[in-house]
Amino acid sequence: MMAPDQSPLPSGLKPLSLNGTCAYHIENETIHLDVEEIANNRDSGNTSGTLSLEMWALSAPYSGGDFSGYQVAAMELGELNGQHRLNNCHYAMTIRTPGEGQWYLALMLREWSNGGYVTRDFVGFPQPIKAHYKLVLSLDGMPAVYRP
Repeated sequence: MMAPDQSPLPSGLKPLSLNGTCAYHIENETIHLDVEEIANNRDSGNTSGTLSLEMWALSAPYSGGDFSGYQVAAMELGELNGQHRLNNCHYAMTIRTPGEGQWYLALMLREWSNGGYVTRDFVGFPQPIKAHYKLVLSLDGMPAVYRP
C-alpha cells in the first residue's frame, strides 16, 4: 500500500519539526517511512529529550491535540542537538495491525518530557486504510487470529 506524499505543517516556531516530504508504504508486515528532514530548531546547545517517530492509526484525521488510537509503529531516534537536523531519513519497522475497521494514519514526532512523550509535530495522511481480521483454526482446534 502506497500513501500520497504529505508535507507537514509549516515549521514556524516549532521547537522540533518534520520538514519537507513525508511518505510511507506498507509491504507485508513492514511499514517503510521516508522523512525528508527532522529538525531541532532550538538554540544551539539546547538538546532535545529522547525523540520517537511514531505512526498512529486514528478513527478520524488528526489535526493536533489529544488523540486516542493504535500505535502501529515506532522508532526511537535518541536526542538531537539544537540547530541540528536528520536529513533523508528512511526507516523500516514491523507494523502492528490496529483493530478491525477504517483508520487514518498520522506520523508523529514525539519528545520525552517530564515522564512521558509529547507530540511536537505531526503529518496526517488523508487516505484511510482498512484493517481486517480473519478467524482460522489452529492445529489444536483453538481459534487463532490471522493477520493477512
